[in-house]
Amino acid sequence: MKRTRPWCLLSLWLGLIPVFLAGCGYRVASKNRLAPQLQTLAVLPLENETATFQVEQIFTRSLIHAFVERSSYRLVHDPSQADAVFSGVIFSTTANPVIFRQRAFGSTFLVTLQARVQLQDRRDGRILYRNDQYLFREQYVINVDVRNFFTELSPALERVARDFSSSVVTTLMEGF
Repeated sequence: MKRTRPWCLLSLWLGLIPVFLAGCGYRVASKNRLAPQLQTLAVLPLENETATFQVEQIFTRSLIHAFVERSSYRLVHDPSQADAVFSGVIFSTTANPVIFRQRAFGSTFLVTLQARVQLQDRRDGRILYRNDQYLFREQYVINVDVRNFFTELSPALERVARDFSSSVVTTLMEGF
């Protein structure tokens, strides 16, 4: 009688695990639950009602990038060629220090951004998503060197825009 080697049994079990897991009902988490019939999307430039310079341009670029990365929509420039149109207004931005370091200079800030965002089906005018008080709040660490503080303003705004855009697109794609 021939003896079975332990590594043969182990490889058999390891080979069967994917077969058992294939039928367990798991699906990709990034499935678009918003409106599967939508194919094209236009992202209108955001409006800026704050005193923050060029915040609307940075955030619009970031939203477009997030939609390209996280959705299956084809983005178009002309809203008349889109199935849906995304629009928004940034109406408040604040940055409050939460951790102080050297010489009472803030090193960690709580950035709060408030916006109105809307996704509208262009074909029938139906509002697919609307939030007039979209609140985004996150802590960011900045350089504690006062001489380099202002050189970090643009990269900091880019980080906030990237995180805000990711939050908005995830909210739209995953079902609000």
